[in-house]
Amino acid sequence: MKPIKPCCLALTLFASTLIGQAAYALETTPAAQDKLRIHTSHPKRTQDSLFSYTAEWRIDDGLLYRATGISFLNGAKLDGATSPGIVAKKLVTSMKDAMIQLDPNWRGATITQTADQPELTIANKTGFSLTTVTVRDYSNQALRYDLDGKSFNAEGIQLGLDIVLTADVEYLDGFSSLKGQTASQGEVIISIDNHDPVHIKTDGKTTKQIEEEIAKHLSGSQLSLTPLYEGLVSTDTRNNKPFDNSEVQILNLAAKSISIDITDPTVGILTKFKFKDENHTVKVMEPRFMLGVLAVVSFLAVGFSWYRNKKQA
Repeated sequence: MKPIKPCCLALTLFASTLIGQAAYALETTPAAQDKLRIHTSHPKRTQDSLFSYTAEWRIDDGLLYRATGISFLNGAKLDGATSPGIVAKKLVTSMKDAMIQLDPNWRGATITQTADQPELTIANKTGFSLTTVTVRDYSNQALRYDLDGKSFNAEGIQLGLDIVLTADVEYLDGFSSLKGQTASQGEVIISIDNHDPVHIKTDGKTTKQIEEEIAKHLSGSQLSLTPLYEGLVSTDTRNNKPFDNSEVQILNLAAKSISIDITDPTVGILTKFKFKDENHTVKVMEPRFMLGVLAVVSFLAVGFSWYRNKKQA
């Protein structure tokens, strides 16, 4: 067997290097790949109540950015027939106002409302991906969440339900002599798709006791002593509710919607959605490297064939 010529050996090693190297390019995330739709209703609390939500997104293979929309809702000041659509409009406006504070190149999400319908949709822009959405509702309105026809588990979205007390955001030290530590009277009602809802009485219970009952009766849920993701710090301290060491988590929700309604005016809820956030690791082979490899391999094949024919002549 004759030794391989140095030139052929060099070309072979070069081709192997090209084939083996990690020549990758980031795949651009398409718009509306990540989406969450929120259906609003009439707030039952008859005083100004905080409603805020934070959307966080990632530039493809880059940094995280977020924006928080803050509104105050008062059921007594809203007409019952039209208020759901008005509430949705207020929430859309609040997030758009928050987006203005960001550089245009950092605004990675869209917030839309169809006509005056009682719903709003949060979606990613091209080249961005949603990572988390946190909804803080102290207004006692019935809310429904869906993914516009897709199921949560198919999209890899995990949920957290953190029951909180309204006193945690309304209590002002020095202006009130007593801060309530337990719920008053009412229910937390949770429905998955069109299944029979779970009713949990809040009467005189702590938030953890309420969460324990939810986890016990809501199929597929569990009580967790660690948060689904770390709390997001906002410049408005009313959004900086410290984690109270427990929340209900649904990590594999085989359903297309979840509805939450709270009738106890002393109780609120933080609803958390954690998206897959895998676009900073999803990569595809760069076409120009593949073409280069094919060109080198073709050249080697032609050269070897020519060399062999010349030897046989």
